[in-house]
Amino acid sequence: MATVKLTNVTKTFDKNITVVKDFSLEVGDREFVVFVGPSGCGKSTTLRMIAGLEDISSGTIEIDGQVVNDLEPRDRDIAMVFQNYALYPHLTVFENMAFSLRLRKLPHEEVYRRVTEAAAVLGITEYLTRKPKALSGGQRQRVAIGRAMVRDSKVFLMDEPLSNLDAKLRNQMRAEIILLRKRINSTFIYVTHDQTEAMTLGDRIVIMRDGYIQQVGTPEEVFERPKNLFVAGFIGAPQMNFIRCPLKKEGDRYFVVPFGAKMEVGQRKAEILAQKGVQSRSVILGVRPEHITAVEGERPYAFRARIEVNEMMGSEFHLHTVTSDGTDVVVRIPTLALSQEERHLFDAGSEIAVTFGGQAMHVFDDVTEENLCV
Repeated sequence: MATVKLTNVTKTFDKNITVVKDFSLEVGDREFVVFVGPSGCGKSTTLRMIAGLEDISSGTIEIDGQVVNDLEPRDRDIAMVFQNYALYPHLTVFENMAFSLRLRKLPHEEVYRRVTEAAAVLGITEYLTRKPKALSGGQRQRVAIGRAMVRDSKVFLMDEPLSNLDAKLRNQMRAEIILLRKRINSTFIYVTHDQTEAMTLGDRIVIMRDGYIQQVGTPEEVFERPKNLFVAGFIGAPQMNFIRCPLKKEGDRYFVVPFGAKMEVGQRKAEILAQKGVQSRSVILGVRPEHITAVEGERPYAFRARIEVNEMMGSEFHLHTVTSDGTDVVVRIPTLALSQEERHLFDAGSEIAVTFGGQAMHVFDDVTEENLCV
C-alpha cells in the first residue's frame, strides 16, 4: 500500500503570508493525482511538504498510514523529479542514476541491475556513459526520471518535470510518463500549470487557486461539471466563454437570453435548477467554444457576431468574434467538411449567426460564481 493523506495542511511564511490553506486530500494506492493551477497557487509548496522539503505550519501528512510531519525526506520512502532536472554535471548518466543507491550502500550487482533496467525502460541505455552536458533536454529529463525510478519508492513526486521542454518534446514525454506509470507500481503525485498535462495524465485532478482547493475530480468531471467559474475558465482550451445574461423561469422550464436570443436550458440541468429553487434572475452563462455552432439565416435561438480574428488551426478555425454589445465570444469551427467557398464565410470581418444546445450550457451565480447546475 502507498496512500498519501493530507489533513488540514497549512503553510505560512513569515507569520503572515499563507500560501496553502486548510488543504485536505487522500490519494489512493497507485493513484495518479495531478495538482494544477496558476503560478503561485501553492501546488509546488504542497508537493514539497509531502516530500519533507518544506515544514508544514499546521495539519498532518500521512504516508501509508504513518504521520511523517517530523520525518526527514530520506525516511519517507518517496522519489522526486524536479523541474530543473538537478543532475550532477560531473557524473555520468549511470552514476547520476546510481547515486542514491550507493548512498544506501546497496551491493554493486543490485545497483547495476536497477540502473540498467530503468535505462532500458526509458530508452537511455546508450547514454549511460555520457555526462548531462552531452544530452538534450528530453534526455536529461529521462535521466532525472530514471534516477527516481531506481529508488523503488512507494510514492513518486513530480514537480513540473516537462515545463522546460519544447512543445514536441512535452507531448512525447507526456506519453512516456503514461507508459511509465503502467510499469511502476507506485502512487504518483504530479504538479503542473498546464491543464493539458493534467487532463491527459491524472486519474484525478486537484485544481488550486490562492492556496485553496477549488475542485477535485476526474478529468471528465472537472471538464463537464466545473464547480465554479474559476475551474470552468481554467480547464479547457480555448477557455470557456462567459456571458452575463438573464435567466428566465417559465413553469418547469428555464431559458437564457444572451444578446436577445432565447435558448432553453437542457432538461437535466433545468431539473437541478428547479431542485435548488432558482428563480428568474441575472446569471453568468458559460459555453465552451467547441459547443457553439454557426447557423444560416435569422433564428430566434441564435445571435449574431462579427469575426474579428480567424485562427487557422489545421483541422478547425478558432474564431474570435464580437457581439452587438462588444462581448468577445470564441467559436471553434471544424474545417474538414467545409468547401473552399464555405471557408470564406468565416473570414475576418464576416458576420455569422451562432447558437448552442441546452446541455452545453453552464449557469453560474453572478455573485458567488458557483455553478448552479451541478
